Amino acid sequence: MEKVQEIMVKNVVVANPEMPVAAAAKLMLEQDVGCLVIMQEDKIKGIVTDRDLMVCVVQHNVRECSISNHMSSPVMTASPETLLIHLAKLMASKRIKRVPITEGGELIGLVSFSDIAKEMDEQVAGMWSEWLQLIAVTKTSAQHRRGRRSEKDISAQQHMGKQLEKSIRN
Repeated sequence: MEKVQEIMVKNVVVANPEMPVAAAAKLMLEQDVGCLVIMQEDKIKGIVTDRDLMVCVVQHNVRECSISNHMSSPVMTASPETLLIHLAKLMASKRIKRVPITEGGELIGLVSFSDIAKEMDEQVAGMWSEWLQLIAVTKTSAQHRRGRRSEKDISAQQHMGKQLEKSIRN
């Protein structure tokens, strides 16, 4: 089973709690990220997402309001050794989309629910591919032993299996 450390983003964009919402939004846009981890004195104080900032836009003056007013706190963190499936279940049950990864109290990465979903989707596609190939080989071998299939039929079936595998991966 895969661990969080295998898929986490290591370059986490951080901000201090007093950063104005407008500056935070600009930073998120420039860095192409969906959240900022809020740090103060090397400790995680909160997390603010693009959605949090959008809500703020309709409620406050974004140049004067600080992100500390809109961050989620306390923040759930995970260890890099955490199994992806366990973190996914926890995130789903708590309705959390992003989790900072810490080691020894230090921020070392970030994992989003979509990162986990993408990784699991790729794993499932790989399992389906292996399963389809096994079925094709098993059927082909059995039919070939019985002399019912021509080489052309076998080649066509293998081609269809590869096409199906390709469509599953995409």
